[in-house]
Amino acid sequence: MRIYLITGLKRKILKVMRFTLVLTIIAILLVQLVGILKGTGVYNREEIPNGNSMKVVSPVTDACGEDERTHGLENILEHLLKYLQDKK
Repeated sequence: MRIYLITGLKRKILKVMRFTLVLTIIAILLVQLVGILKGTGVYNREEIPNGNSMKVVSPVTDACGEDERTHGLENILEHLLKYLQDKK
């Protein structure tokens, strides 16, 4: 009876040790993969801006007026058509 209990306990211990070994190998491979991705630049975490938060949240100034923003593409097309007509 003791031999049966000892062999059963030995098998359970070996099973746990094998499972632990497999988990360790998987963890090492994942760490290696993350290191490779960080090295190649594929894995880029966006940095949270440091410093004065008021500067980060400040509004963006307008570079063009309201009419230029709404009719900008139309003006560009008109200039292009005039240029093409003058070229002929």
